[in-house]
Formats: sequence, structure tokens, C-alpha cells
Amino acid sequence: MYNYELSDSALKTWIRLRQASEAMEKVLATDLDKQGTTPVQVDVLAILDASTKPPTPGQLSKYMFREQHSVSAQLSRMWRAGIVKKTRSKADQRVVKISASPKGKEQLAETKKIGLGQARDLIASALSDQEMAQFDKLLKKVRDKALERLGQKPEKMPDSFDLGTFEGGVH
Repeated sequence: MYNYELSDSALKTWIRLRQASEAMEKVLATDLDKQGTTPVQVDVLAILDASTKPPTPGQLSKYMFREQHSVSAQLSRMWRAGIVKKTRSKADQRVVKISASPKGKEQLAETKKIGLGQARDLIASALSDQEMAQFDKLLKKVRDKALERLGQKPEKMPDSFDLGTFEGGVH
């Protein structure tokens, strides 16, 4: 990876953000590959674990900020591997709810520390608490500006989502 030193500070910051994201993703993917999983699978399983009721594929795509067809394809692969279960709603057969299978729950338990813990530890080892707070504030500003350009706003997480499950399993 090249260390770009550009005079355009906005472009240089964009490149650094992309490089940091890509490098962190590779660290995580390398470690998760040893467990036979991917960062996206860990994301899906962590969201399912934090959901107090099974979400639909559409809800998962919103949580992950990914296109619904991409999430549906990922869920199909995970279903074929026996990692997730798909259950049709009794009230409306068109609605599919997603939950982790026993195999998926086991996989999450094995990879939670690696996936989420590794990300947490990588950032915590590079930044002080004060720097993390400042970085988080700046990233929110950039995220919110990007969402504004997409005609969207950040939303409060639904009550059916327990963020404590993320924090509880990675220390």
C-alpha cells in the first residue's frame, strides 16, 4: 500500500480513510478465514444476535447499509451452509424472517472475539480514548453529509435491537 502525500487535504483524507478501512478489513478477513467465516457473515450473525426479534432481509440490509439484493444473496449462501434459518411469517407468507441456526450461533460465539474484538482492539491500540471520541465525531459528520447527499438521515436504532450484545462479547 502506498503512502500518498497529496496537497489536496480532502482527497488525501479520503484516500487515508479508504486505506485504513481496506487494511483493517484484510486483517479481519485473514483472521476470520482461519475460522471458516467472512466479515460479512460475522456482521449478519452479530445483527441477528442483537435483534430481539428476527429481522427481515430488508431490515438486515438497512442495518448493514447494503443493497437488499446483496444481503439476500449473502443470506441464501448462509442458509445453504446451515448458518441461518429462514422462516415465513404466519400472518403474511410473503414475509421472511431470518434467525441464526444453532450452527450460526456456534460460529458467532467462535468468531465474535476475532471479528468484533479484533476491530475494537485494532482501533483501541492505535488511538487514545480522546482520539477515538474525536475521530467518531468527525466520522459522524462525514457520514451524515454523505447521507444528506443521498436524501437520507441517520435514524435511531429500533427498540428490537440490543446494542449491548455487541459490547458484551468483545472485551
